[in-house]
Amino acid sequence: PKIMYQADRITEHYVNDIDLAVNLEDQKVVLKRYTLTYADQKLFSIKPSTVSFEDTTINIAPLWLNDQLKVEGEYDLKARKGMIDAKAEKLHIAHEIVDLDSNIDIKTILDGNKTSVNGKVILLGGNIHYDLSQKTFASDSDIIIVQDIKEKKENPFMDNLSTSVQIKTEKPLIYKKGDINIKADVDLSVYKAEKSELMVLGSVEILKGGSYSFEGKEFVLDKSYVHFTGNPNKPLLEVSVGYKSLNHLITIMITGSADSPNINFSSKPSLSKEQILSIILFDSEGGAGTNSGEDMMKMMGGAMAKSALSNLGVQLDHLVLGEGNSVEVGKKLTDDITIIYVNDEISSVKLKYEHNKRTESVIEMNEVSQSYDIIYKRDY
Repeated sequence: PKIMYQADRITEHYVNDIDLAVNLEDQKVVLKRYTLTYADQKLFSIKPSTVSFEDTTINIAPLWLNDQLKVEGEYDLKARKGMIDAKAEKLHIAHEIVDLDSNIDIKTILDGNKTSVNGKVILLGGNIHYDLSQKTFASDSDIIIVQDIKEKKENPFMDNLSTSVQIKTEKPLIYKKGDINIKADVDLSVYKAEKSELMVLGSVEILKGGSYSFEGKEFVLDKSYVHFTGNPNKPLLEVSVGYKSLNHLITIMITGSADSPNINFSSKPSLSKEQILSIILFDSEGGAGTNSGEDMMKMMGGAMAKSALSNLGVQLDHLVLGEGNSVEVGKKLTDDITIIYVNDEISSVKLKYEHNKRTESVIEMNEVSQSYDIIYKRDY
């Protein structure tokens, strides 16, 4: 059997594979055992759970989740007040995106329409299987896509919800998937005040020694960070990646916001950006003499930066490193339309429309001028 809950016109949630044994004893419900599947997560308990009713009060003493998370509490239906405690010394979660052990201590206070959730979660260690390359971030908070605008519905529960939950790691989390292999420590707070948006504050530290492979070359991460300052979709990056060639140590620094990162190359002994890219691409400085700086940036700089950012969960559809500190960062709005931010002496925004494989239109705007170009691409 299964149960379907429709959250809205589009979203449906299913509870599948339900199997349970229940006893009714006077004013008491005893759940002897249960198993079910929700969001591809198996939930179960062979420890008995008890819910009793006394006048207008509901008592949970206790309710078990996976035989490890113990939930206890009471709620007065008439006064609309109550308290729920959820504790686990070691709760194991096995899912397609994560395999994780956690120590949990969460207290929930219910008072009329108000709900307050406080506590801490200590991550005892585990493996992350989620494909970070699928993660995307908003390309620009000033860009509004009209077709995506929907009337915001009131949600009394969220409006009256307040939270303060600390999440920390006791042992590093391990992420090993495809070309990337890293360990990370988490120190975050999930905070929300009444009538306010949910915020994530703190940092994820990527430990020194992590690595990823790009075109047969191994790049090693120094200690790096992903900082959260409120909006969880707009983290700040502080990432340092090293590559050791025969005679040079090359460092790539990725800083700033995830939607518009700053990418800098340096080396010991010192080399130009073109020479650095030539070493990465050709294992030799000689490529810098036979390829223009612009071509070198396009061939390697953008490709490598996009790959590095993708492995860190930042998806870009257009990235070009130009002369000096010029950087172009773009994101596709549709299959044919790409919006590009150009960070240069005079920053600008481009809107590119691809008519077909040979022809495209580009509208560019900055604080001093606007332009419209039609570009025809020809094979030679």
